[in-house]
Amino acid sequence: MPAAPTPNRLRGKTGGIRRRWKILIAVIAILALLSQCSITKSLIEATREPSTPFAQTQAPPAPDYAKRAAWFALPGTNGLERSAPPGFTSIDEQTAPADVFFIHPTMYLKNDVWNAPYDVDGAYNAPVLLAQLSAFNGCCRLYAPHYRQASLAGLRDGDAVAFAYADVARAFRYYIARYNRGRPFIIASHSQGTGHAVRLLQEAIVGTPLQDRLVAAYTIGAYTPASLASIGLPTCDDARQTGCVLSWNASQSGRTAVSMLTKDVDFWWQGRRIKSTAPAICVNPLTWTRNGVANPASNKGSLPFPEPPYPRRAATLASLETGLTGARCSDMLLNVDVAWDSSFRDTLSWLYGSYHRNDYGLFYANIRANAIDRVASWRVRHPD
Repeated sequence: MPAAPTPNRLRGKTGGIRRRWKILIAVIAILALLSQCSITKSLIEATREPSTPFAQTQAPPAPDYAKRAAWFALPGTNGLERSAPPGFTSIDEQTAPADVFFIHPTMYLKNDVWNAPYDVDGAYNAPVLLAQLSAFNGCCRLYAPHYRQASLAGLRDGDAVAFAYADVARAFRYYIARYNRGRPFIIASHSQGTGHAVRLLQEAIVGTPLQDRLVAAYTIGAYTPASLASIGLPTCDDARQTGCVLSWNASQSGRTAVSMLTKDVDFWWQGRRIKSTAPAICVNPLTWTRNGVANPASNKGSLPFPEPPYPRRAATLASLETGLTGARCSDMLLNVDVAWDSSFRDTLSWLYGSYHRNDYGLFYANIRANAIDRVASWRVRHPD
């Protein structure tokens, strides 16, 4: 018969059991949290595919860009994109000196189709308007088309991506013909929208008369090749430079999973879809220079990710948090250091170090000020 345990051994065993129970309870709590999280559900959903091959799928009806319903954002509607944080004001649309053509990210988080109907109510429709597009309402009139976005599975299918892009290209042609009227414009995008923007820049802007009216392209949250400079679109390397392109992908310092957005990715280059070879652009939104480094004092204000219930029309956004994080470009990622207990931490940042849905929000005030500065700089360079 084994000897009776001593008090110290009993305490050791009891402490070990308590630690194991604490770990188990923590794991259960995390799993319960993740089961409620739309981001995690989307990651699980991303492993599935529609039951019918793309070639055999009936396309959803096409958007008619002559109709208001085909636009995600359009001037004169006082939509959510006209919202602003306390202390900031949206510009009068009648006197705004420039436009923004914005291509939204993936907002449909199911995989029952290759391409979603253009008028589907996606999980992130309101947050995209509130936290991304609104950053440009201090300088510009805002235009954003609906399009038959690729689903999460569709993003892996070149045909589904090309199908979505065709809507974006058609919307841009309509915008130029009917709305732009010779004004300077910004191209802005995020995630899936950035993939379409990179192609749009190549096919509809670079090397055309429109290029002279391009204030800048903010192609954020996905791969943007530095090789765009080789065809005449330089990378921005100054806060007031115009006619250039800038991009970043925010990642917690010391984490590298976000590299899946910048390395070995499929993208459109000079007439065909290929694997990336050129370095991804990283412009630091706190210095507006390539591969820049900045401390938290340079961060003028971060916008928390909007949570429901959402307003129906333009409203006052949450207050900005100043000095949340600095930023440093490293190996094609924008490294940030957000405190572990910050409300800006979400499931993606905990699991993968990714701030994908906060690529705009982390630097909201800096983006807002920079867009105003670049438009002013463009006007100085184009006095006529």
